[in-house]
Amino acid sequence: MAIEKQDEASGDNQYLLRVVTKAKGGAYILKANNPAYEDLPATDEMRTLARLKAVVDPLDLAVGQPFAREDIPALFGETFNPGSWNVGHVVLNDKKVHVLLVTLNKQGKAQEHRYHDHWIDEHTFHWQSQNATTPASKKGQEIIGHAAKGVSIHLFVRETKLGGGKAAPFVYQGPVTYQSHVGSNPMSVTFKL
Repeated sequence: MAIEKQDEASGDNQYLLRVVTKAKGGAYILKANNPAYEDLPATDEMRTLARLKAVVDPLDLAVGQPFAREDIPALFGETFNPGSWNVGHVVLNDKKVHVLLVTLNKQGKAQEHRYHDHWIDEHTFHWQSQNATTPASKKGQEIIGHAAKGVSIHLFVRETKLGGGKAAPFVYQGPVTYQSHVGSNPMSVTFKL
């Protein structure tokens, strides 16, 4: 608990951190983690200003925001490396994260890289894997069984490769959940946002 307390000697406000404990008689004690500081009894004069309801994942705040490719790795505590991040499917094994970077309009791409990616509706996305991915491959298995394996899949989408004469940003759509797949080399996967 964070406490604001007025120092009796100086009149200045102090900000203290305490753990709330209950004494045998039922009174509450605000206990300091540092033994050099005294514990404080809770009084009727104290009032709650705010309560923690939940911890917010910083990625939740990024949903709907545009990101340059070079800025996406930092969202996952990574450093941009063109060799790793200039592909459409980035796997962060140590974090159990897959990042999908999708450009919807494939104009100018080689025929073998014109994957069929599109929105089915506002909550459902059809994504086609890289040509080497099969349902039996490591990537394929992690996509299909991602929830059971504790792997999260994050979707970033942009309409076109270029915007205003430079690389268009990707919009973070949030984490997705595997629904189904068909085919192999590549796999066509349906995800729910």
